[in-house]
Amino acid sequence: MAIRRSTSDLTFRNWVLEQPEGETLLRCYQCGRCTSACPVAAIDNSFNPRLFLQKILLADESLAEEQLVWTCLTCEQCEVRCPEHVKIPHLLILAKVRGLVGGNIPQAALDRARGILTGGRIIMVNESMLKTRNKMGLPDLGQPPVDQIASVLKEIGLAKKLEKLESVYGGEGNE
Repeated sequence: MAIRRSTSDLTFRNWVLEQPEGETLLRCYQCGRCTSACPVAAIDNSFNPRLFLQKILLADESLAEEQLVWTCLTCEQCEVRCPEHVKIPHLLILAKVRGLVGGNIPQAALDRARGILTGGRIIMVNESMLKTRNKMGLPDLGQPPVDQIASVLKEIGLAKKLEKLESVYGGEGNE
């Protein structure tokens, strides 16, 4: 049986292995426990952490271009169940980073970045959330320092990059 890679060399795999925790990839023997523990895989059969790891092992950089990899919740259930303690969420984050560098930016990521820039949070806090926090004895969230956040994001150039990405890929800036 011939194995095909979408890349002509091992660049992607080697890049992952060079990153912190990347070498844990080599411990994976494809048992599938990660997929059986994954709450996303339980509701979406196309989401399969074992196959994602296989793609990295085979230097298949197409993983970095897949929108599906962004569905990972980073709940770490896969890592907890892994008998070899492969840092699966970390490896999927590395695939996302590689994708970002290549221009794979899902609309949801743009929306989250815009939410942080404009409101200081990814999720807007509603009355129900505040009541639940109060019942649990959690401290008041207060208002995020939006001006300070926007200033820092502008200072490091992220706000400008977000505007550029929105102009290329769509988003609030084009609506």
